[in-house]
Amino acid sequence: MTLQQIKYILGVAECGSLNKASEKLFISQPSLSASVHDAEDELGFQIFNRTARGVKVTERGANFIRDARDFYAHYERFLKKFTGSEKKRFSVSALYYAFARKAFVEIVKDFSDEEYDFSFCERKASLVIADVALGKSEIGILYLSDSNRDSISKSLKSNNLDFHHLTECNAFVYLHEKHPLAKKESVSLDELSAYRFVTFDTDDVKSFFPEDVIERYGLDKAITVADRSTELNLLKTLDGYTFLSGVFAEETNEDFVLVPLQNPDDGQSHSFELGYITKSGLKMDEISLSYIDAIRRILNIAGFLC
Repeated sequence: MTLQQIKYILGVAECGSLNKASEKLFISQPSLSASVHDAEDELGFQIFNRTARGVKVTERGANFIRDARDFYAHYERFLKKFTGSEKKRFSVSALYYAFARKAFVEIVKDFSDEEYDFSFCERKASLVIADVALGKSEIGILYLSDSNRDSISKSLKSNNLDFHHLTECNAFVYLHEKHPLAKKESVSLDELSAYRFVTFDTDDVKSFFPEDVIERYGLDKAITVADRSTELNLLKTLDGYTFLSGVFAEETNEDFVLVPLQNPDDGQSHSFELGYITKSGLKMDEISLSYIDAIRRILNIAGFLC
């Protein structure tokens, strides 16, 4: 098996789709599929189960991918060291949190005199986990809820990652100030069902709400966007809504408001645990510790609702 094949397998596992992986890896889908098949034949077991919706990692495949990630990360460090291209870097992968971006900007300023390659990526939860597991990011920012705790915890364990608690937060509805519900003290999912739901990531919604709640209130019919400006425009022009934690920085548009989301009658909680992930047993360096300190300082100074 070649290093290239390992790279392809890790790419498919991250994307969950041969088609998406082929675009990211700049290889045709037939060639990528053939390369993965050859590797599976050599190993004597399937790494992926192919379905109409993409690929799913098998149980043995998950074990292989976990070790392959560590192996490939060691290879990349080895290559950088002996090709003279080794350079300090600091990378963060996070859900769409303004406080995470603000803290990152502070760190870039504080460490600008040192030779660092900086990177900040806003991703959905599964890709945040993959980035840290692959060594692409030193730190990942995400949350645990009643709905996603088991699945996220299982994924973290299988990838040798640790979750570190930051704070507990509650769900809020984010609306334009002229939205019919904007002046209410709190809003229920029943009241929101008459309006359009806008989100960056439908998978993230599935991890926050149970499937029956998603179907009952039409959260599976969301308008998905790729950037903040488009989201704000849709919230304003369509009387749309989205969900936030109440944890946001001063960059939030003054024309929009946060209204607490009511818990449904079935007792399902809309609170969640905000935290960051790192590789298990890894001692955090100075810049990583400074970043987490910046997050704690921002959350505290800004008086966030959490």
